[in-house]
Amino acid sequence: MFRAILLWLVLALPATAQSLPDWDYTSVNDFAQLLTNDDTRVIDQALIALNQDTGVEGTVVTLANRADHGGNSGLENFATRLFNYWGVGDKRKNDGFMVMVLRDDREARIELGAGYPAAFDSVAQDIMDDEMLPEFRNGDYSTGLRKGTLAVIEQIARPHASGVAPPPPPEPGWGERNPFAIFMIAFGAIASLPLTVGGYLLWRRGRCPECDKRDLVEIQEPLREDLDDGGWRVEQYSVKRVCQQCGWSNTFTRSYNYTDTYADDGSYLGRTHHRSSSSSSSSSSSSSSSGFGGGSSSGGGASGRW
Repeated sequence: MFRAILLWLVLALPATAQSLPDWDYTSVNDFAQLLTNDDTRVIDQALIALNQDTGVEGTVVTLANRADHGGNSGLENFATRLFNYWGVGDKRKNDGFMVMVLRDDREARIELGAGYPAAFDSVAQDIMDDEMLPEFRNGDYSTGLRKGTLAVIEQIARPHASGVAPPPPPEPGWGERNPFAIFMIAFGAIASLPLTVGGYLLWRRGRCPECDKRDLVEIQEPLREDLDDGGWRVEQYSVKRVCQQCGWSNTFTRSYNYTDTYADDGSYLGRTHHRSSSSSSSSSSSSSSSGFGGGSSSGGGASGRW
């Protein structure tokens, strides 16, 4: 009898692990079909730009519910398991993030890689409470996902990649109980002024210079360079930054550290990296097919329910 029970447990474990969904794309996996085409494009391009600028991997996933995928132990545990199952982020830095929405469960999660300091959890919670949940309560999942993902990129992923971390929130009444520490904090604030200025500039990065709203999106268009054999290559992109609040925009050119090559019939031939590393001469058929970097999460982030 004992052996029969043990055998049942052994056979059940792989089935539970396989119940987690596999990713189709490393950027957006809208399995619950909550995103509009425009918001899918905006999020996809923003995540690609983040990875190209900083090496940070971010992904968005929507599901109908977690029960269908073995998620009966709670939202936080399920999000961490899926994050680690996919391996989001660089395995050495663990700097990836996942934005998850479970439609029927009315739950959402911003899961951060294990490399993020705990201080970013409160930033993630503010994004969840201020940018995502109000839209979800109104039934506008697409807008909430777009605003939330862009906020995670600008307020968490990019600052962390640049070495800027938010200070931990003070405890209530702490200053009154520790007057000498107030002096030490003031001294430390002055000493860390350069870091503070750097953090402010990063904070300003996602805001519109015209209306000061944090609703800028980037639209990328490849700049095609024709080749003698009838094909073409892309080494630069035209980037247009647009404010979705007031309509302000500007356009500039961005060069990447790789070249995408196409045949005369439009088929994709591959990607050649320019960096002087062991992979500098290698090509890949698609950035989405190469997979995640093997990162992991220890459960940091923020949750929301509506």
